[in-house]
Formats: sequence, C-alpha cells, structure tokens
Amino acid sequence: MSLKSKIGIIDADLLDNGTRHPNLALMKISGYYKGLGHDVKLISKYSDVIGFDQLFMSKVFNFTKVDESILSLPNLKIGGTGFYDDGGENLPDEIEHHFPDYTLYNEYIDEQISLGKKKSYFSDYIDYSIGFATRGCFRKCAFCVNQKYDKTQYHAHIKEFLDDSRKAIYLWDDNIFAYGEWEKVFDELDEIGKPFQFRQGLDIRLMTEKKAKRLAASKYNGDIIFAFDHIKDREIIEKNIRLWKRYCNKATKLYVLCAFDSQDSIDIANTFERIAILMKLGCLPYIMRYEKYKDSPYQSLYTQLARWCNQPQFFKKKSFRQFCEANQLYHKNEDTRCSAYQSMLDFENEYPNIAVKYFDLRYDEENEYLSQYGYGRKYCNKPDCELCEQNDSTWMNAINGAISESNIIQSYYTKEIDLQCLKYKSAKCVEKTPEEIASWLIAVISRHSIDDIFSLITSSNSRENIDASNIPQLSKLDAATEEIPKILMESGLEPFSFKGLAYYLDGSGSGEFAKMKYGENHAKLATLLDLASITFPRNSAEVGKSILLKEYYKLNKNNRNNLICKLILRIPIIQTILCEASLGKINPEILLETVLSHTTQERRSSSLKTLLKVLRQSDSTEINSILDNVEWGK
Repeated sequence: MSLKSKIGIIDADLLDNGTRHPNLALMKISGYYKGLGHDVKLISKYSDVIGFDQLFMSKVFNFTKVDESILSLPNLKIGGTGFYDDGGENLPDEIEHHFPDYTLYNEYIDEQISLGKKKSYFSDYIDYSIGFATRGCFRKCAFCVNQKYDKTQYHAHIKEFLDDSRKAIYLWDDNIFAYGEWEKVFDELDEIGKPFQFRQGLDIRLMTEKKAKRLAASKYNGDIIFAFDHIKDREIIEKNIRLWKRYCNKATKLYVLCAFDSQDSIDIANTFERIAILMKLGCLPYIMRYEKYKDSPYQSLYTQLARWCNQPQFFKKKSFRQFCEANQLYHKNEDTRCSAYQSMLDFENEYPNIAVKYFDLRYDEENEYLSQYGYGRKYCNKPDCELCEQNDSTWMNAINGAISESNIIQSYYTKEIDLQCLKYKSAKCVEKTPEEIASWLIAVISRHSIDDIFSLITSSNSRENIDASNIPQLSKLDAATEEIPKILMESGLEPFSFKGLAYYLDGSGSGEFAKMKYGENHAKLATLLDLASITFPRNSAEVGKSILLKEYYKLNKNNRNNLICKLILRIPIIQTILCEASLGKINPEILLETVLSHTTQERRSSSLKTLLKVLRQSDSTEINSILDNVEWGK
C-alpha cells in the first residue's frame, strides 16, 4: 500500500436494508488506516467503488444482498458473519484493539437527516461507545453465529473504545456472566460511571445472588434483556428470574426464539408456554423468529405473535385474542378478515386445545408480581418465593439465639430480611406469630443505641440503592408517625388509596390532586419507616397496616419517639448521607442531583432536613458530630 492510499469502507447491511447499528469492525479498520495517514471514506453506493486502492466490506446478516459484481475485485477484502458462519478471519490485533472511528458514518447520517430522518434514529451511531470487554461463549447454540470460541475470555478494557463525549456504552459481549472475572468488568464500568448495556442479552441461566445484586445496583441503560430460547430450560429460568426479581423491579425482557427446532403446532405451543411463564413472572417476551418461520404453514401466526409481544403497550393490556380482534376492528374492509384475525381463527379451528389454553391469557391478570411488589421493600416478593422461607428461618434462628442480635439488626436495616414476608402463606413460623416476632424485634432495637445501629449499617455492603422513589417528601412528620398509624389501627377501613387516606389526614389540602399527593407522600414515609405497607394490585396503590405497626402502636409516646429516631436510619438516603458525612464534609444537594430533577430537589431537601433534625435530637454525640459535616447550600 502506498504512503497515502484511498481506503473504501462498505457496510453491506447499510446499503441493502439500512441498519440502526454501526459496524464495529469497519469503524476499527477506518480508525486504524486514518491513524496511518490514509484517506478513508464510507461508500454510499456500489457504483462508487472505483478509484480506491483498498476496499473493505463487511456484513452481519446472511440475508443481506450484495452487488455480486464487486466480489471479484482484487483489492476487496470481506468479512463478518453475513459472509462466514464464524465471522471469518479475525482482524489483526493492531486493528482489533484500535480506537474505533466514530466519525465514519457522520456524512451518511447528515445526509439522511437532511432527507427527513429523525436524529434519534441514529442514536446508536452518535450516542454510544461500542466494543467488547469479553469475547466468546461456551454454549455454542446451534442458531448462534458465534461458534468460534469454546469459552468466554477477556478481550479489552472498556477504556480502549471509550469516547468520553458519548453519553453511554454498548457492550456486545457474547456471554459476560460466563467470564470467571466478570466482576472486574463491572468494576471498570462503575469507575467510568456512564450508563451501559449488554446488547446481546444476558444469560439468565448463569444468574447467582452475587450477579443479581451487582447487576441491579449498576448503572444499566434501558431494559434488562435475557433469553428464553428453549422450553426445556424452564425450570432454571423460572428459578433465576425469581432470584433476579428479588433485587430489581425494572422492566425485564427475554428474547423468545421460535421456529428454529420446528415450524409446526408443537413449536407454536412451546412459544405460547414460554410467553405464559414470562407473563406469570412479570417479564416481557420479545419474539425472535428464526428465518425458517417463512416456510411454516403458520407464518402469519408467527408474525402476529411477534406484533403482539414486541409491542408492550399491546401485550400488557390485551390477550392474544383481544389483540387479533382489535386488528379486525380497525380493518378497512368490513367484509373480509385481517391477517391477524384470520390466522388466529385458522389455528384455533385446527388446534382448539392450544387456543383455549393460551389465547385468552392476559399479562395484567397473570403477572404475580403486579400485586405483590411492595413500596419500600428491597425485594419483589410473592407469597411462595424462597425469600419468604429464608426470612422465616432467619427470624426463628435469631429468636432462639442461633443468630446474633447484631446480625439481625444489620439485616433488618439493610432490608435483607423483611417482616412483611411473615404474612405470606409460605412462612412456616409455627412457634411465633408475626406480631410476636415484631414485638421481639422492637425490644432488640430498643436495647441497642443509635450509635450501635449506625455502626452496623456502615459495616454492611448490602445497603439499598437510592432512587427518586425512596427519597421521602413530607409536610409534617407526625402525619406519618402518628396520624397514619392511628387511622390504620382505629378506622377499620383498611386498605386505603392515597387519596382516601388523605381525607383523614389533617392539613392535606383542598384540591383532589393535592390530597392525593399529600396522602401518597406521607404513606410512603410511613412505609419507609416500616409503619405501613403499600402494595400495587393492578397498578392501584393500597395502603395498609404493616406487621411492625401493630406492636409500635402499643408503645407509649416516649417509646414511639425513641423508636422513630432509630427507624429513620432505615431510609436509604439517610444512610448514605450519614455514611458519607462520617468521612468528611458533604453537601446532600449534590447527592440529590444524581437522582432527582431540579424541580423536586428543593422539596426533598426540606424533608431531609426535617428527618436529620430528629436525629439531632438523639442523645448520640457520634451522630451529632457526623451531622456537623452536613452542609446545605451550594
């Protein structure tokens, strides 16, 4: 190659189908040759390939059409999974580990925007640093193009491809959780501090408690995506989703592969069964149709399944039958049937047993987590989850002296254990009632000073993450610590909606929205203090008594105030402020900026000052000394 050559880059997928994802290999090639001083240009049409000293062409998809006439050009090199099942020859190390040329597609993007395309369409091109921290996967799934590796191995530091000007990171690792030192990758991501996402999805079959905790606590960008490719994996997938749900209530999707093993009624039934399992677990399926679905007599049904599942606004509110009926309702010709409705009827006539089992299932009716998730609780629990049984044995071991009081306090304050689990049917406490356990816990907390409790909190690595939902907002503390407990215990009207509760609270305002927010804010604070319980059956909040409340209400005024001072330490933002202040001067408003919009920071700051003032009134010289390091105002 001459001292200064013309290099042509051909993204075959872009020229044929258009693609929302840039080609990483081509960006690395461009970056490498530009670094050597050569002229590099992205080719916008095949007729422009003349006049280049070297051409590089890549395609990801095997169905991408290529101008066959250029494949014989002597100066052309090709690669990618669209040409070779294993991706072809690896890039030389000096190119593979070169910083990608993120400007390669700029001219193309500007042209498309000038033609009317929205800039947001090209988000993957302009907003993300892209690369691999690890390469390879041990599974060698038959449908996967990645057959080159026998295991997952380290590939590169993220900083190798990090563009600081870009807001987030896309990682295209094949199976990060199969890498023995996966935590080092997360350590680097934490250090960088930018939102990130694994675009290939994550292997839920390899989920562990440590992985679930770390992933849930990470700065993950967008939906968490796993995969449910085979019905034979249902047991491990269901178990590990339940594990994952203990730590995260974010939207969780799973790729659902269909039409790979077969394209018949059995595959349709297996696909529906996986959808039903995911409905039950509160997850969203994303249908991935293998290309052989086009050869199936049920091609249209596969298409309608994808249209239904892959649009959450439909999937969350309609059964498959209702989705097809809605399509028919909007069909322009009333005398004919639309493809969705017709394919549903045809399959139902042929396989009524499959249809009756699955066609009328609705996500909002099957989702067990919709009504079981409670605000202010660390884990998404349901009546028969394993955590409830673990709570049960933990409480009894503590009461019987097999677990120290210090351990139980630390677990309670970091919400590793939860009194509310004791109300579920799976709890096996036959020796003590939930109320007796709550009474025992209050006695234990009372025997420990606020300094003891704070020390146990700081020594834990399991403190709850802060987010906008668990930073309290209040008008008066007594509304949460006195009025709500009295209403719940004495009105006989439990459960309440937020607005319904507000009607019984003093000073809740006159407007309907103001009442609702007043009730919501103080109910949430009461729940953070473990004096109330909030659940969301069918997305409608219900406020009821907590197990601790019944015993708290028996205390005299002085003992309640002492307990409240200690229960304030259960609030995640309070824990963080105190832990950071114990190390030196802090401004909590800077902390709030990371999780709250500017419009809500002032209101929440005022609420936090009120709660910290209560802690000031304790007899703890240590806490008061720590609070001297809290400085408000910028």
